[in-house]
Amino acid sequence: MAKIIHTLLHNDVLEGSKIITMDNCVCQLFDIKREYDSIIRETREELSKPALYILLNREKRKAYIGETDDFLQRITSHIAKKEFWDEALAFMANDNSLTTTEVRYLESLSYEIANSANSYDLSENTQVPRRPYVPKMQEYKIMGFFNYVKLLTQFVGCDLFESNRNFRHEMQIVPRPIIIELDVKPEDLKGRVAIRLNGIEYKTKGLMGYAIVKEYLKAHPKATLEELKETFHNALLGRWGAWNFIEDDILAARRLKEETSMLRHLVKDEYILTSGDGIRFVVSNQWEKGNVINLLQIAKNEGWSFEIIK
Repeated sequence: MAKIIHTLLHNDVLEGSKIITMDNCVCQLFDIKREYDSIIRETREELSKPALYILLNREKRKAYIGETDDFLQRITSHIAKKEFWDEALAFMANDNSLTTTEVRYLESLSYEIANSANSYDLSENTQVPRRPYVPKMQEYKIMGFFNYVKLLTQFVGCDLFESNRNFRHEMQIVPRPIIIELDVKPEDLKGRVAIRLNGIEYKTKGLMGYAIVKEYLKAHPKATLEELKETFHNALLGRWGAWNFIEDDILAARRLKEETSMLRHLVKDEYILTSGDGIRFVVSNQWEKGNVINLLQIAKNEGWSFEIIK
């Protein structure tokens, strides 16, 4: 399903502060530039609520991850006492449904993933945030909210949660062009189908990403992780593009499954692949009749044989 993201430019300044929302989503992002902090005075009531927030200095690649039950009060304090940052990302619920405990959980989760990514210097956080206990159903809610936090963080061009060794923030990934017409249509892939690829049968659509990448590595054994990501980019996932097609943070992928029962990648040991430059990774299992077509197009371009089995 397509996502519609709305951006309000405060004071009509493109490089200034912004308020970002999404259709059918309670997560709201205030992207506050220190140079354009008049938004704080003009949205006092909206900012006086619990929030996960991130203070950023993108040029120096420094960040501070925090939580508060009153963001207005906290950001006012940080303006006076913390010098390193020039931008603040504040995530809050526009329906006031986010609790103090939940933002504490979000702080801990955000710090853990950002620290694992090692993309930004987090030394401004002098202590590792402690994660509070929450019931399982509440945990599902929090993880759903965090997925939007990651998406909106990427939307404003910040790679805090992306692995540094991949240099994703320095690369422009260009989708591979479709060069050969495909004679399979989405309706041919409705329901439970098996697909035979180069003589090997895969009995569910969920295995197709793994199958295609595995075959690609056989054909191109020296392909680096970045080269694989250039070919197997997230746009191929369609409506599931908020999660990475290729995920080299295997622990994070497994943790998502263990904590929320939301399986987004094939995380069992038998499905772990290794790139030509020696990096282990897993692939998305989010395949359906619409986006499997994208995988079959890659197979067609590579000259592989495949057969759809009803």
